Amino acid sequence: MIRPFVKKISEVEGYAEGNATFLAVEEAETISSNYIRIEKGETTELGNHPDEEELYIVLGGRAKLKLGDKTYEVGIGDVVYIPRSTDHQSTCISDEDYEFICVANWPDKLPK
Repeated sequence: MIRPFVKKISEVEGYAEGNATFLAVEEAETISSNYIRIEKGETTELGNHPDEEELYIVLGGRAKLKLGDKTYEVGIGDVVYIPRSTDHQSTCISDEDYEFICVANWPDKLPK
């Protein structure tokens, strides 16, 4: 049975290194979520997920964000929606770290 909980992101394993999953797949019905931090000039791996949607909530820094065939500049307060099967990749372009929360949703995992 899935149970509610409260966690502090800063206390989740991996937070200090800039990659912490604070809502694992087995802790929820159809979503998971993690915190990601990349330094100036760093680039995330190219992502493309046919089985999940993603939502980014930008907490700090700025990045060039490739979404499909377009590139956007994103920063604090921006919310990004990434549909299934969309190429996406972030490159930090600010002196401060680019930080965001990623929420992933698997619509095909709805409870029966």
